[in-house]
Amino acid sequence: MRRVLKKRTAKPGTGPAHDIVLSQNAGSAEAFRAIATELLRLTAAQQPKVRRRDPTGVHQMRIALRRMRAAISVFGELIEGRDTQRLKRELKWLAGRLAPARDLHLLEVKIKSAQLGAGSPAFLKRLGSDRGAAFASASATVELQRFRKLMSDLQRWIDAGEWTRGANGAERPSAAEFGQQVLARRARKLNKRLEKLEQLDDEERHQVRIAAKKLNYAIGFFESLFDGRTGKRLERFRKHLKKLLDALGALNDVAVHRKLAGKFSRRATAKLDPDAARQLADLDDVEIRQQMKAAAKAAAKLAEDPLFGD
Repeated sequence: MRRVLKKRTAKPGTGPAHDIVLSQNAGSAEAFRAIATELLRLTAAQQPKVRRRDPTGVHQMRIALRRMRAAISVFGELIEGRDTQRLKRELKWLAGRLAPARDLHLLEVKIKSAQLGAGSPAFLKRLGSDRGAAFASASATVELQRFRKLMSDLQRWIDAGEWTRGANGAERPSAAEFGQQVLARRARKLNKRLEKLEQLDDEERHQVRIAAKKLNYAIGFFESLFDGRTGKRLERFRKHLKKLLDALGALNDVAVHRKLAGKFSRRATAKLDPDAARQLADLDDVEIRQQMKAAAKAAAKLAEDPLFGD
């Protein structure tokens, strides 16, 4: 049996490598199995940290889950089936159980680093309490039978799920052919949506961010299969894409934090000091202007520098 997946070695101090290196002769089905296996491993590896309520573990598990869901989306036409749909729902459930801990943690860090909560001890106390409860919930989630079942079901599905027995399995394209088709299609769609970036509201911009994330993850899945001029184009495109994602991520953080702060402000005993609230709003406004400018610049670069020169 030929080796389909090769691990990319991380540079010292950079932590685990996030991209996957596939064998040049991998078929598309083999590539999916290799990618999903690695992402399942990365998800399970964070369980001890999530159990200990470590913010880094929660963050890394969420990334692994997002990448798994992206892989299922990217390979959707090859792996569709009832089991696939059920596991997609379970992965969404798990991601949802982890999200509050990450969001509240970032809001607390933001307020404390800007020293905005000094005059609002009740607000910080409530925020800290809710943050603690969210991490406790995340910790409890990875102890549930439902979590353990999801991990084992995913492994069985990856190894021998119904998608592996497709009647047209022999006709599936190579990973390189499939990857180029997927990446080109998703890049065109993203560029089309980015043409109206400055007109989008928070939710619409968030949907564009999700599409950009999926494309970025997909590039990570397939980029090892391309070299020469195509590889260089792909690398350059991804550099612009990451700048776009940085800006859209910062904008999304502002939107999420505003919603959370508003939720707290509706509690009579946990209001943010009025001066602190104004300072926070001013900081957010500055952040929005800066990040919208950065996002527009990155979007222009993506349009000028097509993925495969098309």
